[in-house]
Formats: sequence, C-alpha cells, structure tokens
Amino acid sequence: MYIAAAAITAAVGATTLTGVKMASAATSPTTTDGQSSLIQKLVAKFNLKEADVKAVFEQEHSEREAARQKDVEAKLTQLVTDGKITADQKTKIIAKLAELKTKMEANRDAMKDKTQAERKAAMDAQKTELETWAKDNGISTDYLSLFHGGGHGGPRGGGHGHDDAPSTN
Repeated sequence: MYIAAAAITAAVGATTLTGVKMASAATSPTTTDGQSSLIQKLVAKFNLKEADVKAVFEQEHSEREAARQKDVEAKLTQLVTDGKITADQKTKIIAKLAELKTKMEANRDAMKDKTQAERKAAMDAQKTELETWAKDNGISTDYLSLFHGGGHGGPRGGGHGHDDAPSTN
C-alpha cells in the first residue's frame, strides 16, 4: 500500500501541479527552457539537426508518459482489489488526473510569468479544489497525495517522493 501511493505520486507528479516545468510532446512541440538549452548544446557539440534532437526528446517524453499512465492504472487497480477505493472511484481519479494534466498544460505558459507567491496561491487553490472534489466523490482526502508532484520536486518541495501511503478510508 505504501509503495503504491509513492509510485502513483511519482507517476503523476510530473503531469499535474508541476506542469509549469514540463512540456507535453502530445500537445506542443515546444520544450522547457532547460530542455531547450540542452538541445541547443547537443546540436552545437555534435553538429546535429535541432529537429532530430527535439524528436528524440519528444519520443522519450511520450514513452515515459505512457509508462506512467500504465503504472498509475495498475496501482489504482490494486487499490480497488485491496478494497481501499471502489472501481467507480478509480475511474473518477483517472478522469481527474487527465483533467488536471490538460489544465496544467494549458496554463503552463501563463504560470511562467507568475511570481512564486502567485504560483503558490494557484497551487493552494488547486489543493482546495481537489479536497472538495475528493469529499464530493467519497474519496478519502488522504489519497490527494496522488495528485501532487512530491516525487519530482514539485509543489510540495523536497523532491523525495512519499514513502508513506495515505491511510485507509
């Protein structure tokens, strides 16, 4: 159970609240500033075509994203099997994760222009919204760790992930 929550946190972290840092190959050919810098260095050092290097980064991102999604669904299935959540709650969680991913990707550029305090306020508002959503759907708020980027140095800070799982319903 503890491992499942940690794995889910890590799996979804990069695509939820840390969307400011991530670019999605599926929705945008652009890359983050860090990736752009690395791409430019590789292009210059090895005399490569920028489009080819970007394509490699986008393919890798796409493959990792698919693996994360598969892992999340497997962990949620295990939670259903263990009686921690219902099949309906699993479906709702998957839908909510997809909704948050889309929202973060859409707001990625706007968030870059925000101050740290403004980004924190936005994340706090997102947390409040998730708490309300969880309560409305009969999902223990302990499972909200599924939606945070702690495993990737996200908004919870630290970047060490969660080794402790939420308590049972």
